[in-house]
Amino acid sequence: MPRLVKSLSEKILERTKSAIQSSITKDSSTSTGSNLIPHFKVGGKELFFPKARIILLRPNAKHTPYQAKFIVPKSFNKLDLRDYLFNVYGLRALNITTQLLHGKYMRVSPFAGRYRGPQIKKMTIEMEEPFIWPSEPSIGENDHWNKSFIEKMNKFSEAQEEKNVGSNKYKPDTIFSGLMLDGQYGYGARPFISHRMENIIKYDFIKRLASIA
Repeated sequence: MPRLVKSLSEKILERTKSAIQSSITKDSSTSTGSNLIPHFKVGGKELFFPKARIILLRPNAKHTPYQAKFIVPKSFNKLDLRDYLFNVYGLRALNITTQLLHGKYMRVSPFAGRYRGPQIKKMTIEMEEPFIWPSEPSIGENDHWNKSFIEKMNKFSEAQEEKNVGSNKYKPDTIFSGLMLDGQYGYGARPFISHRMENIIKYDFIKRLASIA
């Protein structure tokens, strides 16, 4: 015996189908295609200048062209993202899933303790039409896109942080083929500081960090 009462998901599906079909019929009868019919119940509160920052991310390998992932504020929910995309960009979010990621561990300096950064909230939507990201420009296409140089600069900053701890400061650098700092040319001139004075300087530095914290 068939069910007489429809479930909530079935009602949402029928409302979405009818709204899409009505928009297609209306667009075909008019010259402009800006008259979209919402596929959800529109709220009564109007917001003219939204301040939320929505970031579109590149899809993962598991995502289809009909899916898109965004970074949203932690205060955002599924209804907010659906209303935002529809009213600002005319994009229908048919299904939305939420993911809340832990913040990464961060450290101000090698001598300070680590702490967690802010959490990141991501939402994945399903769309009517597919969207494929354009491929990244090659090095020859855009002179400003120098991926290898950016990677070397990131490694250089990480190496400089490691050199401030323990015996790592006496290790030669390998960034930029050893041309930076104390690479293949040996160690440069350093002022002589006694072991006792070096300990006093370190103690004063740690004491200042503790007073700041």
